[in-house]
Amino acid sequence: MQSLWERIAASSVATPFGVIVMQAIVWVGMSAIWIPWALNGGDVIRVVLAIISPLLATYWVVALVFGIRRRREARERRD
Repeated sequence: MQSLWERIAASSVATPFGVIVMQAIVWVGMSAIWIPWALNGGDVIRVVLAIISPLLATYWVVALVFGIRRRREARERRD
């Protein structure tokens, strides 16, 4: 599992920090919307979105955590 987190961190290095923040917010919000919709009588597309959105939210939140770490390390190196 640790190597999965490291892969996410490595793949997000080239992504600007603002994009990571925006994607994390969007996918967490979409998960909060699509999961209740799927539970309240979901058709196929709602169920698919309810499954995919938490996975994408997890990816972007992990990328956000590693992005925050990288920014802190860069700031400490400058000081």
